[in-house]
Amino acid sequence: MSEVRTGPVTYGQLSVLRSLETHGPGHRSVANLVSVWEVPFGVGAAQVMDAWLQLVAAHESLRTSYDLSGPVPVQKVHPHRPSRVPAVELAEDSFAAALRLGTEAAGEPIDIETALPWRAYVTTYQGDALHLVTVIHHVAADNGALRVLEEQFGLLLEGGTLGPVVQPLVMAQEQQEEPNTRSVLHWTETWGGIVPADRDPGDSAKRRRASLYSLDGLAAAQELSDRLKISVQSVVLGVGALALSRLKGTQRMTFALMAANRLASRWVPLVGSLNQFAPVTIVVDEETHPTEYLRACYIQSMTAYMHGCYDVDALKKSLHEAGVPEEDPTAFAKHYNFLGDVDAEPAAGSALRTGIEWRGSSQRSGPNFHLAVATGKGILIGVGASHDYLEGKLPAVLAASIEAGLINISKGAENSLADVSLDNPWRVF
Repeated sequence: MSEVRTGPVTYGQLSVLRSLETHGPGHRSVANLVSVWEVPFGVGAAQVMDAWLQLVAAHESLRTSYDLSGPVPVQKVHPHRPSRVPAVELAEDSFAAALRLGTEAAGEPIDIETALPWRAYVTTYQGDALHLVTVIHHVAADNGALRVLEEQFGLLLEGGTLGPVVQPLVMAQEQQEEPNTRSVLHWTETWGGIVPADRDPGDSAKRRRASLYSLDGLAAAQELSDRLKISVQSVVLGVGALALSRLKGTQRMTFALMAANRLASRWVPLVGSLNQFAPVTIVVDEETHPTEYLRACYIQSMTAYMHGCYDVDALKKSLHEAGVPEEDPTAFAKHYNFLGDVDAEPAAGSALRTGIEWRGSSQRSGPNFHLAVATGKGILIGVGASHDYLEGKLPAVLAASIEAGLINISKGAENSLADVSLDNPWRVF
């Protein structure tokens, strides 16, 4: 097709766009997602560039801009035209050097109203292609979409071809024809249970992240999951809420869970942004038995995930009609994101395995607490927070407390949450 096609945005795209309004124009780079994909030995830079451009041709979200001038955003799908993918010679042959390139590129906002929603680079060392580094705006892709792109990138480098793919415009049109009013009603009825202090914090302090990787932590979480017939992600959410409750001295906390919205097999390979926030309020009663508490967290989180696909504008209108003056249903202080598989197993002896790995951030808006979890042979627990919300080493303390809580609850000796020790003698930081 040679003409620009227009249509409504998906629920996920709309959530991203409304969330960016809360961040404000000075913080738009927070939506940029960085990926670094390794290139097999012997594959040339031209082949890497061609593979990326084939992905751009196949997936309309990578050639979509957005008209944000009206009351409702409109997506504009452009015909594919070959774009330049620069090659960047690195000073060293390392993943870290490629990641630094991506992080620097992500610091500059992407203008999704006038430009393509991505930047891409082929890294080389002494002329040999090493990586494809991409920076993709969150409105064009979420973590699930990035995994799809990485898999298809590898397929193309091996000489494979891509078949027909489903497109965001199709999803958006179907959502318009059959709006999810059930989820809007659910959130309208339960919105009053959200902790007011856990909405947009207006916290402009710098953020940073403390992460650890634990084999024993995953074994414990999996044991609890199997024994209680609940999900690993809800186990970690429950223990995380317990640890944060003790650290901050509060019993009730609202977390915005990240709903992937890829349960239907049709949408699993979609390259687009399907993620939406599904708030859940956890109550930590120290007299409750740990297994009873974790089962309750599971039921709450599953209920939230089941209602995680909705029109945020319709929810805002419904809340106003119900007498709730809500201005931004996407604004939450505490985020919880279960990312699925880890990108790679940490090296033996790395800080992730033996202590704490710290990573800085230039972000100064949006959530001031973010618990992110991924699994491989072990569990990766990352606690991101602003300096004002968790000062000093407290993000590391919290991550270590979650690891200890998983292990100690799994032992099954405690009769109440109050009996659960969160002391962690295994981490040095």
